Amino acid sequence: MFKKKYIFETQRTRFFRYFQNCAFIFVVSIILYAIISLIFILAARNLNQETSQKFYNLSPDLIVVFTGDSGRIPLALKLAKKYKQSNVLITGVYSKNSVDSLLKPFKLDGTLDPNLLTIDYLARNTVENVISTLRHLREKKGNKKIIVISHDYHVMRIKLIFSKLLEKSDDYEINFYSVKTDFTTARNIKIIAKELYKWIRTYGFLLLWSPE
Repeated sequence: MFKKKYIFETQRTRFFRYFQNCAFIFVVSIILYAIISLIFILAARNLNQETSQKFYNLSPDLIVVFTGDSGRIPLALKLAKKYKQSNVLITGVYSKNSVDSLLKPFKLDGTLDPNLLTIDYLARNTVENVISTLRHLREKKGNKKIIVISHDYHVMRIKLIFSKLLEKSDDYEINFYSVKTDFTTARNIKIIAKELYKWIRTYGFLLLWSPE
């Protein structure tokens, strides 16, 4: 930090010193913000590897998709086909969509049983996505090994919310797999910048959260 150099400072010198300090703090804050954002992305992509290794010779009991950005449903259906698992929950679906309309763009060739695909229309944000998922798990007994699908920039916030809302009696194994985001575009850089802010805001919200 830039300290006072002279016992007596002119107004101009004092202003310049304050400006330097503010600029320094701003630049350092931006760098730290970018580093933490990068760590979030790397952590999410590392979870992809862990999930792939865990289910190398296993199949999940349920695949859950958190809607909100393109690519998530196709990835979930790809994994459903890979693991021969038709139990899929898509949460946060627009009210005018149906199972048929969601599956129509994809050539499934009978690899997914539409009757085993469940749609949740109630969730409007990530917290509600998690609540809807846990409600489904508690109602449908037997689903223990879960894969949650989202984007890599979104996973750490989902994980944070699950860690808060899971009860001691819940014995679910929540695993994460994400769509990899291309951060060479301005749109996606803006998304990750917003996502870190949302994570901080969610963390503060969860500190005050009371399940009752």
